[in-house]
Amino acid sequence: MINRTQHSRKVKNFISSVVVLLMSLQIVSAQIVQPKSNINWPSFMSQHDLIWEELPLQWNEGAFVGNGQIGMMVYVNQKDNNITFHIGRQDVTEHRKAPDKKSSIGVFGASGFNDFTRFDIGKMNLKPIGKILSCSIRQNLWDAEIVAHFVTDSGAIDLVASCPYNNNVNVVEVSSTEKKSGAKSYQWSFKPGRAFPPRMITKGDSSAKYVRNPEPRLFEKEGYNFCEQTLTAGGDYATVWKEQEGAKPNSSVFYMTIANEIPAAKQSANKGKQYIDEVMKGGLDKAKTANRNWWHTFYQKSFLSIPDAKMESFYWIQLYKMATCSRPDAPAVDLFGPYFRISTWPFHWWNLNIQLAYWPVYASNHLELGENYITIVDDNFETLLKRHQDKALGDFAWAMHNYYWQFSYAGDWKSLKEKWLPKAEKIAQAYQSKLIRNASGKLEIVPLGSPEYKGFETFPNTNYNHAILRWLLNTLITVNDKTNAGSKDVAVWKQTLTDLSPYPVDANGLMIGSNQPVDMSHRHFSHLLGLYPLFQLNPDNKEDKDLVVKSVKHWHQIENGKALAGYSFTGASLLYTSLGMGNEALDIMHQFLGDSIRKSRILTNTFYVESGGKNPVIETPLSGAAGVIDFLLQSWKNKIRIFPAMPVDWKEASFDQLRAEGGFLVSAARKEGKTQWVQVKSLAGEPCVVKVNDWTNMISSDKSIRITKTAVPGEFVVALKKGQQVTLVPALSTTPLVLAPVKNNKKYFNAYGVKKGQQIKGNQFWAE
Repeated sequence: MINRTQHSRKVKNFISSVVVLLMSLQIVSAQIVQPKSNINWPSFMSQHDLIWEELPLQWNEGAFVGNGQIGMMVYVNQKDNNITFHIGRQDVTEHRKAPDKKSSIGVFGASGFNDFTRFDIGKMNLKPIGKILSCSIRQNLWDAEIVAHFVTDSGAIDLVASCPYNNNVNVVEVSSTEKKSGAKSYQWSFKPGRAFPPRMITKGDSSAKYVRNPEPRLFEKEGYNFCEQTLTAGGDYATVWKEQEGAKPNSSVFYMTIANEIPAAKQSANKGKQYIDEVMKGGLDKAKTANRNWWHTFYQKSFLSIPDAKMESFYWIQLYKMATCSRPDAPAVDLFGPYFRISTWPFHWWNLNIQLAYWPVYASNHLELGENYITIVDDNFETLLKRHQDKALGDFAWAMHNYYWQFSYAGDWKSLKEKWLPKAEKIAQAYQSKLIRNASGKLEIVPLGSPEYKGFETFPNTNYNHAILRWLLNTLITVNDKTNAGSKDVAVWKQTLTDLSPYPVDANGLMIGSNQPVDMSHRHFSHLLGLYPLFQLNPDNKEDKDLVVKSVKHWHQIENGKALAGYSFTGASLLYTSLGMGNEALDIMHQFLGDSIRKSRILTNTFYVESGGKNPVIETPLSGAAGVIDFLLQSWKNKIRIFPAMPVDWKEASFDQLRAEGGFLVSAARKEGKTQWVQVKSLAGEPCVVKVNDWTNMISSDKSIRITKTAVPGEFVVALKKGQQVTLVPALSTTPLVLAPVKNNKKYFNAYGVKKGQQIKGNQFWAE
């Protein structure tokens, strides 16, 4: 037996050891500090610059700069031997059904093909003396500038092209070594685009009743050149340009802009002159410095790095592209942004395109780029709902999911209550007229469209509308409960969900509708929205997961995928990452980036085209950027998921200040196949559940923040208050926490731009 003295000594020793352990825990915990950033931003971004080794010979190969409203695509026209600057401005559209506005998009009955179509502004051409032979071009992402060197048989021309963010002016600095007696060795000229519906150009002028807009008026005044385009509906827009002599011989600075003061008349030309005067008066150096500072700040709002150099570059180029296409005070992004060219689809499309274009905005922590999406819905809601109220109701209802995401990622329940909820209620009311009760008492959905399946045919119980309606009603209930909105239809919503018939399925998985299997190759993944992005099917549920896996495989394999397009691949990647299937998602993304996408093509400048290269469609590569994020961070079903779909070969990755739903900023690093640390900041004080698949324990840098382990492996409840930030690790360690880029193989840096032998064979544009 142990005597009392021995027992007392053992108790004291035990207490001492516990005290020592607690002290050591506190000491080590105190060493869990803010991760140290080891990112050399200029160097990191430079490895993603697009580099041209061959001449870009058409729009599909060009370099591009923009400020979210105006921009230009730069390439070479060998036939006319000039350097082409194809310029554009997003809000230059027809407005003949709304003479008092810039666009008639908000008028019911107006057609995007004729009544609010985009117009091609035109091309500014720089013509040298000699024949253009070769080039070296670098699209500098960090500074948002194009730096180009063109070799001619008479010398060389050097260019720096930019579009300062705070000035609606495209700027080209030119220096030439070509020689011409008594004059500059290069000349500028402008070829106006046509204020004529592009659809009539691509499909033929089938409307004898169409009243054409007047021809543009070109004139010179006070050293400025103008191209004024009057519209039949009233008002005008104008292209304005001016060349300023450079500091060196045979050099100059060329300013060009597009002003659009519609519906006012005879004001655009003067406004364009003001744009240029403001830059010249303030000094070009000041404008360029401000532009660089804006872009440097923009990039550093978030960060990610993955062990795939080409895909990493693709991501950062899309982030750059989105910011050149979207800003709060400009129109919502259509299929082009400021890089418009003649196309069959010259306006916004709501059955997939506008939704996908904005997908990278939310998790990348750039909600400012989504503000104009809110504006287009707010300004035109009643018309858009009326325009879609029949067989295309699902299209506009789906568009409200992006609207929801904008505020959900901000943790902004006030806006969800005041802005999203009333609109969603009206759409839910519209759906009530689309429901019929069957003999079993279940609610079925009347025949509606499932985008583009067999054209514009309709099908009963489309999975597209089943998923959207479920999401809409479930979210209405959640927002109503969370905000105490007191909606009168809550009981109706709940009963509708209870009575709604099941998703139509067959041996191949999810069907198009209850009478239509997926029996042919089809590019849209509309029948799969129940998983991504709506998560009405739960990837954590084995039955749901098996159903979606079967459905995705069948969708891509049927008829050898002959009708699949680019977004069929980015969509499939997002579906696979949602399922935690990183290897499959990576394979799909490699197919997409490797140009194995059949009828459509991802270009060497990362734009994407269909119809033999003639129709650009900007949403596809942008949705691919969202797919990259989803390997690293996902947030659905009220959980923040860290590295949820890592491919087996991705042993390292890092990200910083990405966003999760609920208003969280999240950072993390992975090394040697293990998650090293996670950092979470709560911006809204929402409940925080963090899931790290390879962790069995979680230790906090702040002992006042309570962490509770749930019954789900790798899942922890972190009690964060609004404004609090915490760093989390799986075990006590003295190893410094570092945020750094993955060390990729330099061989794969600067993968984009036209490389040797990559020029497109044949011209891919509509005859103008």
